[in-house]
Amino acid sequence: MNKLWIKRTLAAAVCALCTLASACGAPDIAGEEPPVDNVQVSDAYFGLAWYQNGTLNPVLDNTDINRVLCEALYEGLFEVTDNFTAENVLCESYEGDGTTFTFRLRSDVAFWSGEMLTAADVVASLQAAQHNDSSPFYNRLTEVSSLEAVDDQTVRIVLISPNVYFPRLLDIPIYRAGSADSGSFADGTGPYRPVEQQGRWTLEANENWHGGFLGSIRHITLVTMTRADAALSSFQTGDVSLMRAARIDPDPPNVGGSVDTAQTAGTSLHYLGFNHDNPLLANAGVRQALSAALNRQSLCETQLQTFADPAVLPVNPQPADSSLAINLSADPNGAMQRLRNALQGTATTGEETGEEDRENAGQDEAAGEHSAGDGSDSAGTFASDANSTVYASIGAAAETVLSIRLLVNSDNPFKTAAAEQIAASWNALDGVRVTVDRQPYDTFISMLQSGDFDVYYGETQLTADFDLRPLLSAAGRLNYGGYASEAMSDAIAAARSGESIVAFYQTFLDQMPIVPLAFERGQIILRKGLIDNYHPTPYNAFSALETWTSLN
Repeated sequence: MNKLWIKRTLAAAVCALCTLASACGAPDIAGEEPPVDNVQVSDAYFGLAWYQNGTLNPVLDNTDINRVLCEALYEGLFEVTDNFTAENVLCESYEGDGTTFTFRLRSDVAFWSGEMLTAADVVASLQAAQHNDSSPFYNRLTEVSSLEAVDDQTVRIVLISPNVYFPRLLDIPIYRAGSADSGSFADGTGPYRPVEQQGRWTLEANENWHGGFLGSIRHITLVTMTRADAALSSFQTGDVSLMRAARIDPDPPNVGGSVDTAQTAGTSLHYLGFNHDNPLLANAGVRQALSAALNRQSLCETQLQTFADPAVLPVNPQPADSSLAINLSADPNGAMQRLRNALQGTATTGEETGEEDRENAGQDEAAGEHSAGDGSDSAGTFASDANSTVYASIGAAAETVLSIRLLVNSDNPFKTAAAEQIAASWNALDGVRVTVDRQPYDTFISMLQSGDFDVYYGETQLTADFDLRPLLSAAGRLNYGGYASEAMSDAIAAARSGESIVAFYQTFLDQMPIVPLAFERGQIILRKGLIDNYHPTPYNAFSALETWTSLN
């Protein structure tokens, strides 16, 4: 009995407990009989937005509205859990060495049409994403060197470079090969199937679904949208019953009325990036000190509206390894001591920094003024004498030793407020003076690209394998600050190859090339009382729908 069938058997047992106890006697402990669908079907209205101008191919449709719809209709080889692990869905089992993966498909999966799932269908779906840069899944497959059907039930994928976390990227929707050209919805395997009656579309329970039976919601009305941004107004009127809506947004939705909300773990990293051309900020000890001064827990509870999980390391969830020094609260005394030691060119706590940072520690003492490109003194007051001990005076005088201009996108009020709180934490350190530079988005991006900043408040959507190379590699497209470290590149490559991930975490903490702040959570809004026992996962609003019950 496979894992999904066990889950649905348990759901049936819970929902039908009273009936079984009074009418059927003891349940079948051996589990030899298939579960009986005793869930009380809800007749409550349930509507989903459908942007008809989007493509009917789930791999190529890049509209946010239709992504939720696709989650009801299609499935991937895996589903990504709240802990960002890969749980089998269409894949029965797999093996791989990090570079070559062999996936064995389930043999009991049928499409809505009744056709059975084959490896050719998986290959066609994945190749559609791989060869179309407009696909929302394109970036997940850029390192695939070969993709083939070994036989009807086996798919082999070979990568250019090792990535033991690659299965986390394979929740890409699978459809029947050739069906995307039918002029209608591509043929899927999901729990619902689209049905047209007299020009109106609904989603109905998929009688071929390998997962067994659904929960209380068996009928969904599709509400057609003529604009991609019209879903919220339809939600406010009650026509749309469920949708995703970002909370930490320049214009967060004002949903009003009777609404339930569900938060999901996320990969959207809020962080502080440094200009590594600044000789002080190029010092790992200075960056460690600035990180230690921040109360991430408070930042998430206040300015980020309890819609974020604090993070010291750029992975979600934070690792529980006791050997790692992870503190989500502020340590101002420790930050002050680290800053003194770093500015004197000495080690802080005995932790090793990267070789280039140890060299920078000596170079920083001889540095002159550093300009951020706007003619201002953005690195503070430097000693003209390389042997001067001016840095030792930090904490003993009001002299500004470290001056920082913190760049932030002014279009987002939550980020602006967070930047102000960060600046206040740093200004509480003796010798540190921070000003917040608020700029509209287009100007903000232009300044990042030109390197016109000391520190910037950034946000990036990572993939579920938490690939940090765009941020931390020398040629990374998001490496605005010019960070480069061979030790870091080696640590990332080793972790992706399956070697100790803790070694990478420690390298990151030693160098602190960026300062992670938090991972923003996703938000799903739904009509009040529509669904009980609702537990969506990061990329699936219909996860565990077999356990849904209706309160209406």
